[in-house]
Amino acid sequence: MAKSTSKAKTKKAKSKRAGSQRGVLDLPKATARRMEEGRAEREAVPLDAHAEWSAPATRQDPVAILEAQDAARVPELVPIRHGRMIVSPFTFYRGGAAIMAADLAGTPTTSLRVQCCGDAHLSNFGVFAAPDRRLVFDLNDFDETLPAPFEWDVKRLVASFVVAARDNGHRPKEQRAAARAAAASYRDIIARAAAMRFLDVWYTRIDAEQLLSELAATTKKSTIKAAQKNLAKARRKTSLGSLSKFAQQVDGGYRITQQPPVIVRPPEFALDEAEQIVRQGLIDYANTLTPDRRVVLNHYHYEDFARKVVGVGSVGTEAFMILLMGDREDDPLFLQVKEASTSVLAPYAGASEYAHQGERVVQGQRLMQSASDQFLGWVTGTGERHREFYVRQLRDMKGSAEIETLDPAALARYGEICGAALARAHARTGDAAKISGYLGDDDTFDRAMATFATAYADQNDADYAEFTAAADSQRIAVQRGV
Repeated sequence: MAKSTSKAKTKKAKSKRAGSQRGVLDLPKATARRMEEGRAEREAVPLDAHAEWSAPATRQDPVAILEAQDAARVPELVPIRHGRMIVSPFTFYRGGAAIMAADLAGTPTTSLRVQCCGDAHLSNFGVFAAPDRRLVFDLNDFDETLPAPFEWDVKRLVASFVVAARDNGHRPKEQRAAARAAAASYRDIIARAAAMRFLDVWYTRIDAEQLLSELAATTKKSTIKAAQKNLAKARRKTSLGSLSKFAQQVDGGYRITQQPPVIVRPPEFALDEAEQIVRQGLIDYANTLTPDRRVVLNHYHYEDFARKVVGVGSVGTEAFMILLMGDREDDPLFLQVKEASTSVLAPYAGASEYAHQGERVVQGQRLMQSASDQFLGWVTGTGERHREFYVRQLRDMKGSAEIETLDPAALARYGEICGAALARAHARTGDAAKISGYLGDDDTFDRAMATFATAYADQNDADYAEFTAAADSQRIAVQRGV
């Protein structure tokens, strides 16, 4: 790590930015006019056109798409990635964002762009601590974020509900209901955002405790109890809570405990050189923080680091955990340093305006989230490949729903919550009035999304079968259970 790009001028976008590109001196169009412009978009892309999905004859080999990603990853970690993806069609879907991005590019596409997540499946939503330490619910993964058509995120979301519902053994009607609930909620919240003052849109967030209180009257007690248990678990996922889990005292200091192959420290012969790289990287990362946050960071000192395998689709990219300590033994700060590659949307939506992929992730996250990690930053590696990274807290009260435990009613309700969160994220950078005008006030869009979700879940099942066949034939290496 080294070579911060905090002062570098970013590249100009090769494609349209999210939203209307209005400037502070530009006069706005009336909401009614923007809604009318949105309705006019239906002439080019009718709402029911979004129901369409059938694989074209020229469709790329899904396994080849994954192999192309693998070529740029750490070779010894690639079998672990495959092992995590092969568990079920749902885990395969989680790791297949690049496959779906290529497919979405060939579907009917609007000109209504927002800052997209790029991988908005239902497991990339969850709770985390806002700067005021309240738990909020929102999107929490931005590795693929990029300005793109709003419906690409919605399609990624609704299809994930059908895939997950199938994994849970839900009936076809229940699978569609979950997808439709997510789409309907998205449409409703976008319409509400179109009628709000923009500052209210910007500051609105989903408070986790308040959400549970609102759901209590219409949701089974067992579901609410399970959610409360998950919130309590999330509150324990702090840097202090991680100290005993990931580190132990050695010679008066703390060292990260190895858990091969998931957590691995450098070999002794390479430790000194690796630590010098990390120390310089911390200095460069600090330069990407605002002055007030550098003050906080500077109250901590470097203690140790290790490689840590994370996620499903991102396994094989470089990722590290760094332990910093304050001036007392109960004041740790764990940071995660994660490699950022070019977004899977970029070949189809255009390159990012940011030259540094770590900065792309950080700025996209700040745009989409109502409250973001205070330690977000980026840094460039000093290795031969000059890998680009973003930095965040390793654990800051993060939690997620246990999807496999949700019954059909609970999954549909979760669809409503995720659809609402996605709509709020899109309204921050896109033109909510145009999107709302396009979507209309009936359920045409909802039904189209449910139809698409079912068809794409079928495609995912077929791709998963190809993936498992590739493993059986030893075309790809698989390390299971890690």
